[in-house]
Parts: sequence; C-alpha cells; structure tokens
Amino acid sequence: MAAELCHQAAKLLNHQKDLLTSEAFNEMKEAIGDLRNEMRSSGNRARLEEGITRLEQAGSRRLVPYRNPGIRENVEVMLFAVAIAMSIRTFFFQPMGIPTGSMQPTLYGITESNLKSEEHVPKGVNAWVKYLLAGVSYCHVLSEGNWQLIRIEPPTKKFLFFNRQKLIFRDLDSNNEVVREITPLMNSGKSLLAYGRASQRGLSEHVLNSHNNYIYKPGEEVVKMRRESGDHLLVSRFYYNFIKPNRGDIIVFETRGIKGIADQDLFYIKRLVGMPEDTLAIGNDRHLIVKNRAWPAGRRIDSSDHPFEFVYSFDVFKEPNLAKDSEYSGHANQKVFNQYMQEEKIRIAKENGIKPDAIYINNSGTISPLYMDEGQEFYIPPNQYAAFGDNTVSSKDSREWGSLPAKNIFGKASFIYWPFFGQNGRIRPNRFGWAFQ
Repeated sequence: MAAELCHQAAKLLNHQKDLLTSEAFNEMKEAIGDLRNEMRSSGNRARLEEGITRLEQAGSRRLVPYRNPGIRENVEVMLFAVAIAMSIRTFFFQPMGIPTGSMQPTLYGITESNLKSEEHVPKGVNAWVKYLLAGVSYCHVLSEGNWQLIRIEPPTKKFLFFNRQKLIFRDLDSNNEVVREITPLMNSGKSLLAYGRASQRGLSEHVLNSHNNYIYKPGEEVVKMRRESGDHLLVSRFYYNFIKPNRGDIIVFETRGIKGIADQDLFYIKRLVGMPEDTLAIGNDRHLIVKNRAWPAGRRIDSSDHPFEFVYSFDVFKEPNLAKDSEYSGHANQKVFNQYMQEEKIRIAKENGIKPDAIYINNSGTISPLYMDEGQEFYIPPNQYAAFGDNTVSSKDSREWGSLPAKNIFGKASFIYWPFFGQNGRIRPNRFGWAFQ
C-alpha cells in the first residue's frame, strides 16, 4: 500500500509542478521521502501506517483535485497505449495488406471466384468463423420463383460500416417486383457484382446467367461466389537500418518519385532481383541473367540460388515454355508473356466455340517494355535497385518502370499474422507465420 501510494503521489506531484507553491511542493516531496525511507527500514507496520496517513493528509491539503479522476485515468492509459502502438508502427513493425496477385503464390492478394455446383456455402456462425480464421467470405443468392433479373442497384452503407446492395427481380408468375438485399463482397470499395440494368453489358461474371433476359427457376442460383482475403503481414522497418538489402529479399517500398508509376502515394511489395550497377536481362526460358563486376560474362539465376528456390522450381524441359498465372514460373519477358496470352485466347476460344481473334483479355498489352526478349538488357544506376513480382504475368514492376531509389525501400516482409488458417482453393493454403520466406 505504501509503495503504491508513493508511486501515485509522485506522479501527481510531477503533473502539478507548475500549479503548486514551493511550500506545497516541498511538503509533498518530504512526505513521499519519509514514507520511502520508512519502507527501506525495519518495516514497522505502525510507523508505515503513520507515514501513509501523513502522505494522504498532505495530498488532500496540497494537491489540486481533478474532476472525474476515473475518466481522466482511463483516457491517460488509452493515450499511452496509442502512443506505444504508433511508436512500434513507426520504428519497428508496420502492418500491411496484400491487395493484388503480383507476388502469388508467395504472398496472396485478394481473389474471388464462382463456386462449383457441388460446393457448399457456409451460413450463419460457420460463415463468420470461416472469415475470421481463414479470411474466406461468401455470397449466395437463390431464386425463389420464376424470376427475371431487372437490375442491380449500387451498394450503400448501413450503420456506417456495413455495405448493402439490392437485386431487383421480376416474378413472372405474379408480375411483381422482388427485392433481395444482400451484403455484397467488395474489392477496392466496389461491389464485385457491379450494378446497372441486366440488359446492359458489364454486369459481373459472378451474376450467373445474367444475359439474354434469362429466367431463373425456383431454387436456381443467381450468385454463388467466394472471396479470399489477401495476406496481412508485418513489415520490419528497422531491418535495413543495420543490413543492406540483398538479392532475393521481399521488400516494401514507396512509389513516390519513381517515374512510370502513376500513383505516387502507394506501398509496393516485390522481390528484389537487381543490385546497384547490375545489368539485367530476362531469358526466354524465364530466368534472370545478371552481369556485374563479379559476373562480367553474365550469370543465370536458377533454383540453386537462395532464395529463388521456388521462383525457378519449374522444369523447363517438361512443361510448356509459358509463364503461368499464380504459379511459380520464373520471370516473363514480353515475348514469353505474348505466348502466354495467345495460349489463353486459344483456351477460352475452345471453351466458347469461337475464334481466338474474337477474344479480348484485359491487361494483355505491353507489360515488360524494358525486357522485350532475352536480347534486351537494362542497367541499374548506382544506389538504385530492381524489383520483380514472383507472379510476373500479373505484376507491374521494374520490367515496366525501371529501377527504384534505395531511399524508397523502408522495410522487409516479416510475418503473416492473418489469415490464421489455410485457404483450400490456393496452391499454398497455409502461410501463417514466417512460412512464406
């Protein structure tokens, strides 16, 4: 009791230095000192209680009373906790969510897909548990009659935090409008179901059979989709204060000042592949070729070079010479990317019974202007680096905008803290912890 009283009295005395007279300050300081001396002596209970009483009386007379001391104490603790959290975030570890698939399957971004007819959709508590532990959410809408989709309205906020969206149907048996309000799956603040009239082109592929005024039968699925959240990880902000970046590190850097990147206020996460004064090329076999003072004739990076074991783990003699989305398949130059896109068009055309020339694929243009084929080389200036995504088929990186200044690198990927459990639809389902490294 005496120790706690001394601690609290000293704290209040320190807070009120500028409010107390010198006489009041000295009396409080003396009472605190006397009680501490008594605590260090034989510990006689009666004398300790006298010291406690004397300090309490001095505090009652001399200290300025606060209004609502309980609230004040709670606010003080809260502000202290916030200050500690902000300090950790600023100087040690910063949380970051992976939004895109440029580092798949090392680090996963947000993905979504339609479920197969035999796949089960969790409901109620099971759905919440699935989201909280594995980061997987679902959207499922069933027709309850002979319904025809008229339109989908834009999403709106409910209770500030929850998104809601209305699907408007026409019941062909009663000729009445039927409204189904759902919680839509969102990505980058936009509904994955899109919105507008059903007759318009542009509704999402996740609205099943939304074309040609399709009539849904009772029990038929209108929407049956799944969304997997991206990895959430901690970025070590102090690591590069003591160690220089190494080839193969998964780095986080600011886009500010990098020419060729339109949005100058983002954080990118990529794998560092090029060091200052390297000359890089990407072979048509999807392997990086590095020239520098140590390797003047050029060195081909492969799966024997740590930490590129997984990136170059594919067998170029047994697999088609094509980069593959969301798989470890090396680094693609523009020539290889064009091959991949042509194969994709042929595959889609066969599935739909049309000619490949009629297929248009988004982001099928030039993604690697600085590495068009294996004969094109890129020199990295001093104090700059080059960074590629592990999934170069779906990555905007140094193949497009060149090198990045060393000062832009502020951290290294450290620890995946969410989702806790695996996501079965992915090639690497379990990534919690340091496993991705």
